[in-house]
Amino acid sequence: MLSSNNIILETLAVLREQGVLNYVLCPGSRNAGIVHSICQIEDFYTYTATDERSAGFMAIGIALATNLPTAVVVTSGSALANLYPAACEAYYQHIPLVFISADRPAAWINQMDGQTMPQPDALGQMVKMSVNLPSDNLWHANRLLNEVCITAYKRMPQGPVHINIPLEEPIYDFRATSLPQARIIRYANFEVLDTSKQEYKYAIEPFHGRNTLIVIGQLSEHRTPSKQKLERIASKFNIVAENLSNLPLNLYCNASTIDWTKLEGIDHVITLGGHIINKELKQYLRQRHLKEHWHVSEDGTIADLFCQQTMAIQASIDTFLDVFYTYATTEIYPLELPQKEQKAEDGRIDILNNLYQLLPDHAALVLANSSSVRLAQLASNQPCESTLCNRGINGIEGTLSTAVGYAMVMTSQPVFVVIGDLAFFYDQNALWQKALPSNLHILLFNDGGGSIFNTLPLPSETPLSIEAITGKHTLSAKHVANLHGIRYMQGKENLKEFINSQETSILEII
Repeated sequence: MLSSNNIILETLAVLREQGVLNYVLCPGSRNAGIVHSICQIEDFYTYTATDERSAGFMAIGIALATNLPTAVVVTSGSALANLYPAACEAYYQHIPLVFISADRPAAWINQMDGQTMPQPDALGQMVKMSVNLPSDNLWHANRLLNEVCITAYKRMPQGPVHINIPLEEPIYDFRATSLPQARIIRYANFEVLDTSKQEYKYAIEPFHGRNTLIVIGQLSEHRTPSKQKLERIASKFNIVAENLSNLPLNLYCNASTIDWTKLEGIDHVITLGGHIINKELKQYLRQRHLKEHWHVSEDGTIADLFCQQTMAIQASIDTFLDVFYTYATTEIYPLELPQKEQKAEDGRIDILNNLYQLLPDHAALVLANSSSVRLAQLASNQPCESTLCNRGINGIEGTLSTAVGYAMVMTSQPVFVVIGDLAFFYDQNALWQKALPSNLHILLFNDGGGSIFNTLPLPSETPLSIEAITGKHTLSAKHVANLHGIRYMQGKENLKEFINSQETSILEII
């Protein structure tokens, strides 16, 4: 019988499927459920060592002899600290060791409970990756386990990794009869596959004859693939993207125009690029049963956006598009992408549509987060092909500063910022410059607070909390403009004059 703890079972299931079969086991109570379960699994080869420091170096010897990843299992407390010397050696020799430590619940750290210390990241910089598994979320645990295996011995250079497993009582509950069927995320480096051995063809086999949706997220204009390669792919497959992709506007369908509730037949998805904003797209694909979801990135990291990723591919977008076009099926399976019915538009969207129509061809657009970038997705006209937005962490801070820095370098390019009031006032110190760039133009939607928060289901009888959540205020940018000597305009009727302005300017829409 195996441990009844689902996280232990998921850990061993993923490790087995990912090829971690050699285990050095150290004695202890907190790790007893892990050790006992490992000993019951026929696929595993086990070795024992009482001294954890010695166990770490034994694992190095086993890994060198077998050329396979080797795991070390220890109990809680200082047992883990004794693995540090072996971690140092394995790190600099690029040996794939998997250190597995049982842990006490985090609530007991520093509470004078025995064998209890902060174990996550205890091995510091001497492991390539350290994960602290959740106790109640199997999807999260599965993703972390797949990622740590790929990091240890599939993504070069190889090296040690650490899996920490906090365990609640009861520890000695052994009722499971087998390991679960765990999801495995595969990994391939398309930059190094040998085409003469048809490795590409075999890798792409799951997509033959399938309805495939290619979803492209945020890309800087310097990282977009060549237009020729995009045109070839677009002739075979549907490309869905957002304006932050900075792709040629005729090569993709805007994600915000699709009625995702009516789209059928999607079970194979490829994601390229960075962040995807459209919430309906993400909800739709999370609810679908996807047979394959591949994410392509230059570092081959896992980005399990739809909770169903099956492959992490390390490749540039250009390389991937070349390979995929060459080896994917030559049959075309066009998808019907149902379009949304046009609804009455927000007045701010009308202003954005007018802005996009009047922008100079070579202009750059900087979108603030929250309302601004979401409004931009809904505009029927598409913005210029040089669109920037700080979607890395999606905070409201820093939009003006980013735009000022960009405009200072791109002096011959008009730079237009679309920003909401909270983001504007939060980052107003960006305008505190000895000389602001004259090519900087700021379109400010001032709603007197975070209007996007008005969509939250807040109780109407608590005005104080609503005021605090939305950041309600009565400020105007006019005083900020006067302080910094910036030309100030107000009202949508001044949009054309604002666009044609030859000096730093703010157009405030209240």
